[in-house]
Amino acid sequence: METPPMPLQLFTLREGSVSGTANQTLVDAFAADFQGLKHFGTKLGDVLGVGAPWTGALQEEDFTLSFVHFNAGTGALDAGAGAMIGEKRSLLDMLNRISEREF
Repeated sequence: METPPMPLQLFTLREGSVSGTANQTLVDAFAADFQGLKHFGTKLGDVLGVGAPWTGALQEEDFTLSFVHFNAGTGALDAGAGAMIGEKRSLLDMLNRISEREF
């Protein structure tokens, strides 16, 4: 019997911490992937002269992770949100799902 894909998990980025209603293993996994994606985006932004990313996504065949910072801040302490799901989804779809949350 095939295991169903991981349902949509939502996370909050606030004051340098990641939290969510998922179990701690998923919160930690999201936090690690978010940090790596954010670091890569910042390095690329520095080279291109456009600064740190306000949004990003990591998409694989059976997994999608995305994040977005709210307002103008993109620093480590600035507010934002993230999501991950056990299937391939578009960045636009993920951003729509994240932005529907109330913070």
